[in-house]
Amino acid sequence: MITPAEFPYLQQLHINDCYAHQNLTIPVFEAGQPFKHLILTGRNGSGKTTVLRAVAEVIRYDTNNKESAAVHVGWLQSIFKRGDQPKRDTTSYQRQLDTIGKVLLTYSEVPQRLMQAQSELIIAFFEATRKTQLQDVETVSRDADLVLQINKDHNPVSPSILFKQYLVNKKVFQIFEVMEGNQEAAQQEAQFFTRLEETLAKIFADKDLKLEFVRENFEFYINLSDGRRFTFNQLSAGFSAFLSILTELLMRTDLLRKQANDYRYDPCGFVLIDEPETHLHLEMQYQMLPLLTGLFPNLQFIVATHSPAVASSITGATVFDLSTGQQLGDVAAGSSYSELMQGHFGVENEFSNVADDIMADIARIAKLPDHTQARRELLDLLAEKGRYMSPVLRLEVEAQLIGLQEG
Repeated sequence: MITPAEFPYLQQLHINDCYAHQNLTIPVFEAGQPFKHLILTGRNGSGKTTVLRAVAEVIRYDTNNKESAAVHVGWLQSIFKRGDQPKRDTTSYQRQLDTIGKVLLTYSEVPQRLMQAQSELIIAFFEATRKTQLQDVETVSRDADLVLQINKDHNPVSPSILFKQYLVNKKVFQIFEVMEGNQEAAQQEAQFFTRLEETLAKIFADKDLKLEFVRENFEFYINLSDGRRFTFNQLSAGFSAFLSILTELLMRTDLLRKQANDYRYDPCGFVLIDEPETHLHLEMQYQMLPLLTGLFPNLQFIVATHSPAVASSITGATVFDLSTGQQLGDVAAGSSYSELMQGHFGVENEFSNVADDIMADIARIAKLPDHTQARRELLDLLAEKGRYMSPVLRLEVEAQLIGLQEG
């Protein structure tokens, strides 16, 4: 199986002509250094999704063809430059250029390794609109058929819908392994469920969470310590969106470990996610990438996000603002949300519009030459808008009142 030292991680992204960006280079990590993840940020309309999709197209091409997208694009450009392309092929050639010519990827190793090792890799692209609605299970399926469905190229639906069937199969096969005296295989299946339960416990912030299998209806229930009990299909939109990513990666990783006959093996690959924060509470936005990168340490995550919580959630990542062309690097992990929101997400300051208006009133009143009038207006401001004031704003008004009284 391919190792991280052999795997061609994305080392540099060059945008040839994509959306509003031309001839823009984004260095991800330096040669000879450990790979980094790439987080693309920027204001609405900065082209994050368009660039992410262009990167996904090139990775797909490099994974499925002996020659790299860069070589093929160079050949296409030379054909157009000479003007000797067959007329019947012009439209096809132009479509290829439009698909894989928008960006140029530089890898840490020769890109042909992607083609050579494609059966050992995880390559996944998650669109912003995603939700897990697991298919109901009526019986155990043939393992080979399920594997084919999970690994199907250009699957119109997410393989995550097969997760319940995958779990049912593993439960039943675990029982068979015990009956046949294959204790090692049974133990590996048991460890999968232990890791899954531990992962769910982290997601739900409940260390006593239990995953229950009810064989009568082939259903799995998530049991929380406070008594709540629900299935995977009863999760909120936020948890469902996250689990659509997690469940697919768990299944594919488990299949590759089985293929390698090594359940400690961590596969390499690329995972591209558009708006990982979709439907997630702020705390979960901050936890999502650390959880994924911890579970899958050899996968390179390439994400596009509107969320300062996501952008600052992990070290070992290059954060690049497409709005300004500025690379944040490791600084993002040490930045406050307000710094990121003001500098890279289009928010003028860290305060709400209501707070801005209150502070403007305070500043205006403080300049009044008549201290009696100023005190009266500040008291009126407290009476009228005090319920909207944070402790910091209220303290500012009270400090102004004390100052006017002493004056």
